[in-house]
Amino acid sequence: MRPYEMMVLVSAEIEDPKEEIAKIEEVVRNLGGEVAKTDFWGKRRLAYPIDKKTEGFYAVCNFSLNPDQLVELNRVLGLRPNVYRQMTVRLDEK
Repeated sequence: MRPYEMMVLVSAEIEDPKEEIAKIEEVVRNLGGEVAKTDFWGKRRLAYPIDKKTEGFYAVCNFSLNPDQLVELNRVLGLRPNVYRQMTVRLDEK
């Protein structure tokens, strides 16, 4: 398993964004990964409108996952309607 960091931007219109982030963590666990830490940044203004929305909740999640499962993670998160954007980068192994 390799370490990854993922930034997630979720809708500002949902009532409990931490619940949505918890569901994203559950997706990582269901794919065989281990969530190390999640840092919730809160509501921020977007640099440009996404679907005519100007605000969203940001969170950064550090986790370990098998590289073969990364494509499936991106696919599943792309299907979630409350996830506007997500970006995953591989961290250096220490």
